[in-house]
Amino acid sequence: MPTTVRLKPETEARIKRLAEQTGRTQSYYSNEAIERQLDRLEWEYRIISDVEASRAGTLETITLDDMKAELGLDS
Repeated sequence: MPTTVRLKPETEARIKRLAEQTGRTQSYYSNEAIERQLDRLEWEYRIISDVEASRAGTLETITLDDMKAELGLDS
């Protein structure tokens, strides 16, 4: 699916330079950068969502003692 992205001139120049140096396309490196960063962003926003749910009292949690017992670590 075609998508238009407005890049800072410096970022565009870096991608272009990398593509020229490696013989790959600018599109390849743009996709690579987005995919790598997207995993991190999704992870971060999942954490934020969990924190908000915890503060609102809607996140199911268990105590440390219960977790130790569940894992057989209570001695």
